[in-house]
Amino acid sequence: MKLPILRISAHNATLLSALYLAIATVLDGIRRIWNPRWVEQPCLAMEAFPARALDLVGLLEPIKKSFAWGSLTEVHVRLIFGLATVVVIFLLALGVGTGMWLFAQVLSRNQEDA
Repeated sequence: MKLPILRISAHNATLLSALYLAIATVLDGIRRIWNPRWVEQPCLAMEAFPARALDLVGLLEPIKKSFAWGSLTEVHVRLIFGLATVVVIFLLALGVGTGMWLFAQVLSRNQEDA
C-alpha cells in the first residue's frame, strides 16, 4: 500500500499553519481589546517561535532596527512573523515527510529482499 506521505505532510502543515495563525490572531485580538494579564504570556510564546527562526537566519536584528527606525510598521512585523511561521512549519513538514518517505523506501526494499 502506497501512502502519499508528502501530500499528507503538506496537508498537515497547511492545517497546522492555519491553526497557529488563527490562535495567534485571537490571542492578539484579546490582548488589544481587553488586555487581561493572562494573555501576555501566550502572546509572547506565540511570537517566540518565528522570532527564533528569524534570529537563526540573521533576519531578526534588521527587522528590529527597521521597526525601531520606523521603516516597518507593526503590521509589517506581524506579517513577517506570520510568513516566517508558515515557512518554518512547511519546512518541518517537508523534512518529516521526506524522512518518512525514505523510511518507507528502505522498508519496502527490505520486504522485497525477504
